[in-house]
Amino acid sequence: MTITFDKGSKGDGDQIIKYNELPITILEIGKLLLKLWENEDIIYPPSKGFLGGKMSKNFLDELFEKREITDDMLRRYKLGKYGPKRF
Repeated sequence: MTITFDKGSKGDGDQIIKYNELPITILEIGKLLLKLWENEDIIYPPSKGFLGGKMSKNFLDELFEKREITDDMLRRYKLGKYGPKRF
């Protein structure tokens, strides 16, 4: 998996985000998130008292608020092995 950035054309600082050299859009990210949340609901069913996809949404909400990934967030959302060092 390779994530790269190219200069965009919509103004200073605009970047095109690429995954394996292919540009990705917010629509594609949205579709990916829906599948992720669906899978989380299967693994951790809310009907059995788990948060399911809500936990992923909570992580993303906090990420938007803080604009960084902290060690505390990785621990609380059980993402330590998937930390930002992969990128």
